[in-house]
Amino acid sequence: MQKKILGLILSLIIPSIYVLFISPIFIKPNVDEQVSALIGFAVLWGLAFGMLFFTRSIEKLPLTTIGWKPLSWKWIFMAIGLGILLSLLVPVFTLLVNAVFPPSDTGTITQVTSNFSWWILLLSVLTAGITEEILFRGYPLERLHEITGNKWISGVISLIFFVAIHATGWNIAHIIGVVIPLGIILTGLYFWQRNLLFVMIVHVFIDLPLVFIALLT
Repeated sequence: MQKKILGLILSLIIPSIYVLFISPIFIKPNVDEQVSALIGFAVLWGLAFGMLFFTRSIEKLPLTTIGWKPLSWKWIFMAIGLGILLSLLVPVFTLLVNAVFPPSDTGTITQVTSNFSWWILLLSVLTAGITEEILFRGYPLERLHEITGNKWISGVISLIFFVAIHATGWNIAHIIGVVIPLGIILTGLYFWQRNLLFVMIVHVFIDLPLVFIALLT
């Protein structure tokens, strides 16, 4: 139990502390915006690899216990298709929420794609799609489910932290209309397949249009 609690601290709390407190207070005010983003990517990759190491070397468990399993070509194409479909729903979600919340010029997709180079956004997409699924889906969902015996509780706890790390970069409309519903969907997809690679592919293809928007603009 103690190892599981430590693992949950490393996967959920440490990244949240960095994104919500360390980066805004100590990193972003002192470096260029793109450099700050690269530092953030490095931190998330380090934490994600740290969780893989923790699972194998500290818990002494196979990575299959956090959903790291082979994926057939059939399910790879299924994941790509789902990712594209969900990416097409993002503008719909955004329009629906903007009808309730006043539109904002900050923390929008347009602002993000105009502030960063396409290659930074590509790194962001890959970083989010891979590291966030390890830190906020695979490891915590499995360990929380083992502790609580309840998928709903596990899903809600991991979703809270997933939403929290997006709170500093996006406005309230995007968080409510895009981050929360897609976070719920990705959580459901993980519990459906119990396959980390499946949700990684879906996540990457949801975010990939950011790169194309940047290239076009």
